[in-house]
Amino acid sequence: MQTYNVFYLVSGDDEENQNMSETATLSFDAEDLDALYEILQKGEEDGSIQPKLKTIAIEGDIRIEYVLIYDSKGNEVFHKTDFTDKQKSKWLDKKYV
Repeated sequence: MQTYNVFYLVSGDDEENQNMSETATLSFDAEDLDALYEILQKGEEDGSIQPKLKTIAIEGDIRIEYVLIYDSKGNEVFHKTDFTDKQKSKWLDKKYV
């Protein structure tokens, strides 16, 4: 079992808030990356992850997507392809892995 840090991009998903976004990090314990993906998929389907991200101050509809995942050793194990290195660098300056 190891802990994975999952970096989420939370953004407005309606016309009024489409340019608003915030980031959040949640940690999950899983046996391996496949088990983590199962946890994340279940959380998306049943909405169990969203309440943990409600602290984000975006009104209206929101879109939640994970964009980076690091394992317990700090190795990047997932990087969403359209999440640019510039965005990643700016974001990680504010967060720790």
